[in-house]
Amino acid sequence: MKKIFAGSMIFLLWACATPLEYDRAKFSINPDVRLLNINTNNTVRPRDGQMLVQILGTAADDQSVYYKVEWFDANGMRISTTLSQWKKVNLRENDEFIWSAAAPSRRAATYRVYVTDDIGDGIIE
Repeated sequence: MKKIFAGSMIFLLWACATPLEYDRAKFSINPDVRLLNINTNNTVRPRDGQMLVQILGTAADDQSVYYKVEWFDANGMRISTTLSQWKKVNLRENDEFIWSAAAPSRRAATYRVYVTDDIGDGIIE
């Protein structure tokens, strides 16, 4: 009976430890950040052509994380802007979160979201 109980507990723990699935082209997430899910929605405003992005997700644990959005033009060149700075957010276990970002100009065609639990000196490659 103990073996069945122990086996059931191991299976339960393994089932809860499934790796986070996300679009690696849009996200760079530090493995220490614990999320249940994360995704993005983006729209382009018709009046001025500016791209707006919403990052939606659910935290797996209480934690403080940093995120930033880097913007790229149609040729894949990074657009230098002060809007791409690290922002600190506090996440709560099993709570959903929404982060919003606006492109710095109409030239922005794509983006990449960086999420980490430690920015060190503020530079992450």
